[in-house]
Amino acid sequence: MLYGVDVASYEGRPDWRRVHASGIRFGFSKVSESTTYVNPTWRHNRSAMLALGADFVPGGYHFLHGGDGAAQARYFLDRAGDVSRLALALDVEASGADAPTARAWVAEVKRRTGGHPVIGYFPRWYWEQHGRPDLSFFDTIWQSRYVSGSGSPAALYQKVPASFWMPYGGEPMSILQYSSSGSVPGITGHCDVNAFRGSLAELKALALGSHEEDEVPIRSSYGKTRPQVLAWGQFTVLNWDVTHADPANSHSEPDKDHPDGYPGYVAPLSTWADITAVVGVEGMGLGDEYQMRFEVHDWKNGQSAGVWSETRADALATSGAQYVTGAMPKGLGKGQHVYVAIAVFPSGGDPGSRPAPRATSGRWTIAQDRS
Repeated sequence: MLYGVDVASYEGRPDWRRVHASGIRFGFSKVSESTTYVNPTWRHNRSAMLALGADFVPGGYHFLHGGDGAAQARYFLDRAGDVSRLALALDVEASGADAPTARAWVAEVKRRTGGHPVIGYFPRWYWEQHGRPDLSFFDTIWQSRYVSGSGSPAALYQKVPASFWMPYGGEPMSILQYSSSGSVPGITGHCDVNAFRGSLAELKALALGSHEEDEVPIRSSYGKTRPQVLAWGQFTVLNWDVTHADPANSHSEPDKDHPDGYPGYVAPLSTWADITAVVGVEGMGLGDEYQMRFEVHDWKNGQSAGVWSETRADALATSGAQYVTGAMPKGLGKGQHVYVAIAVFPSGGDPGSRPAPRATSGRWTIAQDRS
C-alpha cells in the first residue's frame, strides 16, 4: 500500500520534504482549470516534488470544465511544463464537464505527449449522474469515497471497506481518495489523502508508462467496444477488439470463431500474473445469475491441450445492465492461453422469449512478472 496526497492553492506551499519523510510516496498538485486559471503554487509544487527523486511519484492535474476539451488540454500542457516525469490526471466532477469533453482532453494530451498515460478522477456519483458513461479512454480510474473523522493517512485507511475499491465505468480503479481530512506533516491544515494498492514500481509503470525496470511487470491491457451476444446458461469467451497496451505482443489472433476481435492472452513468460477484468453486460433481469470465469489453456499444435478454469465472480443481477468484475492471481506457463468468459443463468431456469444478454464493453488487464 502506498499513500499519497493531492493539493491545490488553498494548501499554500507544502514542505514536500516533510511530506515525503512522513511516508507519503505520491502527490498530485492542481496545475490549471478551464483555459483561464493556473494554480499560483504549481511551480513550487512541481520543483519540490521532482526534487524528491526516485522514491516519490510527482503528479499534476487539470480541473475540467465543459466546452472544448482539446483546447483545455493544450492550455494544461503549456502551463505544466515538461510532463515526462509527472503522473497526469484529469479532474472531472463539475462545471459542465462530461465524458465526451474528457475524452477529447485525453486524446489531445496523448497526441501531444506520445501517449502519456492519463488517470481519470471521475467520481462514481458524478459518473452515475451523467448516465454511467464508458470511461475506458482513461488508463485507470481515481475514485473518491470518504470515511469519517480525521487523522493520519494510515489511521484513516483502516476504516476503508473493500467495497470502496469496486470498479466502474468499464475501467480498473487504481487510486482511492478516501478522506479530505488527512493530517500530513508539511501541509497546513487538512488535505485530501489517497491510496494505491501496489508497489512504487507498479505505480510508475501505470502513471509514467515506464517498463524499463526489471521489477516492473509486463502490463498488457485490452478493451471491448463491440457488443457480443451471450448464450443463456453457458459460458461465452469474450472478444477484445482494442489494444490499450501490449508490450510483449501477447494477444492471441482473431480466429474463425472470433472474427470481431482477439479472444485471449498468450503468456510470454513462465511467471506470476495478476489478472483483472471489468465487463458491462446488458439485457439481464432481476434475479438472473451472472458469472465470470477465467480459463487457462495449455496450447499445442494450434489447439487447446488441457484447460484449467476458475469462476471469480458469481452474483444475482439487481438491474438490467451491470458491470461484472473479477480478479485472479495465477502462475502462468510460457505459451499458455488465457481467456475471460461470461455466463448468465436466467431466473427460474427458463428465459422464455427474452432476448439473450450482451457483453457491451469492458477492459482486461494482465500484469505479468518479468522474472
